[in-house]
Amino acid sequence: MKKLVRDKIPEFATYASYRQLKPDEREDALKNKIVEEANEVKAAPDDQNLLEELADVYTVLEVFLDFKNISKEELLKQVEAKKAEKGGFTKFLLMNTDK
Repeated sequence: MKKLVRDKIPEFATYASYRQLKPDEREDALKNKIVEEANEVKAAPDDQNLLEELADVYTVLEVFLDFKNISKEELLKQVEAKKAEKGGFTKFLLMNTDK
């Protein structure tokens, strides 16, 4: 299995080999990692694990923003623009496109 891991993982997961990704490999690795972490959020069995997995999503998002040279302010501006245009998720509306 090949996946992006946290910087200190090689210190204790000595059974694996590691290499630093080339610049042209990093964006795809970050995209895959955010999907991996989102799936772990979905599978979280309890609130404590959910919090841990949400923290992982947040951490990957921070790294992704930095990688793409996007400030948190730019992100939050986009969040607010999208909310203004389409709303948030506070009403918990479920769309069914089956007829």
